[in-house]
Amino acid sequence: MKTGLDGFKELLKEFRELGLWAAGGATVPFAAHLVSLSPPWPKGIVVVTSLVELIALVFVYQFVKSARRRTVNRILMAGTLVMTLAGAVYLVGNSIYTYEVPTTKERFIKGYVCTENAQLVFKGKCPVLDLDDLATANYEAERLWTAASIATTRVSLVFFWLAAFVALSAVIGSFVVYQAQVQSRKPLRRTSAVS
Repeated sequence: MKTGLDGFKELLKEFRELGLWAAGGATVPFAAHLVSLSPPWPKGIVVVTSLVELIALVFVYQFVKSARRRTVNRILMAGTLVMTLAGAVYLVGNSIYTYEVPTTKERFIKGYVCTENAQLVFKGKCPVLDLDDLATANYEAERLWTAASIATTRVSLVFFWLAAFVALSAVIGSFVVYQAQVQSRKPLRRTSAVS
């Protein structure tokens, strides 16, 4: 007996296959690439991203399975736009507000408001400090930027990262669900028995 979850399981299978195709069939290098592009905070962001994508697919399946083509087209266009914008904002923010410690290769997040001490030491440069400036503080962001500005930067980067992946899930999920519905609505061709 078929349940409502059977269709969702199919969606997950199709989503995985399309994801593998998009990654060139190489999930390990793709995952490694995602980890190097992912925000440095929190440490488990790739796992969190997978969970958020799964939740997005649940919503897509629930709301798109009976949607009309025009609605799905709008979701595809809006999702692509959100994915592109959120991805671009994330990449710009990631390049400006993250840094890698040369000796350990660990990545950390900068802030955008300098501490009082940092303002005294780096008068004209604050808050745009480079790796040489960070070296004078042993690469500890908290010594140069306020905790609130670091926290805001962290949350902002995670928000745009997740927004891009939710939009990607919405685009792929909507496409797969709609195409599955179209296929299920096609009438079966009857072959006439030849006597």
